[in-house]
Amino acid sequence: THYRIDSVPSFLEIKKGNLVNNYKGCNPVDFYQNVLEKAAFSVQQDSEKQTHRVTVYSTPTCSWCNTLKAYFKQQHVVFTDIDVSRDTKAAQEMVRRSGQQGVPQTEIDGTMVVGFDRVKINKLLGLK
Repeated sequence: THYRIDSVPSFLEIKKGNLVNNYKGCNPVDFYQNVLEKAAFSVQQDSEKQTHRVTVYSTPTCSWCNTLKAYFKQQHVVFTDIDVSRDTKAAQEMVRRSGQQGVPQTEIDGTMVVGFDRVKINKLLGLK
């Protein structure tokens, strides 16, 4: 489809008519509140911040996945979280792109990062 909806539920973040993030799967209410708060924060900071396309491939039971997502939230990085234990198409695409099956994996502007490699992630996102 136009907005690449290939699973439900999907929560789309659209900015100026363009898809910014596609949050797939069931998430707790506080996740969506956090996304909406960050979207509002992002709108306020738009002129100051460069935006990046960030997708996290994770599973709910992966401690490093949860640590990575908590880090992104702390740094106000908006990201799409894909639960590869529930989305086999996404899991296959992740393995095809990186050659690795383990999680977490993060795609930042088309570059795959395997594991929680804070140095590489910070460099790709321009974080200190």
